[in-house]
Amino acid sequence: CVAVIHQFYDKEDTQKYLGDVDRMHKVTLEATDEESIVKLSETLSSKGIDHKLWIEQPENIPTCIATRPYAKENIQENFKKFKLFKA
Repeated sequence: CVAVIHQFYDKEDTQKYLGDVDRMHKVTLEATDEESIVKLSETLSSKGIDHKLWIEQPENIPTCIATRPYAKENIQENFKKFKLFKA
């Protein structure tokens, strides 16, 4: 999450997100396998949605995706098949 904020620090939505520390909203969704994470990253890339695919090292395993801050309505459709993560 920090990496994507750093990478896209200059974007207007990122600045708005950082401007109200008490209202920073995050959603953690569950991916069932590596393939679904990689496929989502490819979809986001093809649509020009800024994100970071985190590859765990040294195992070289895709473990998560973080998008830069966006208005929910601008990216929500890409995440519909993922369920809210519950530990």
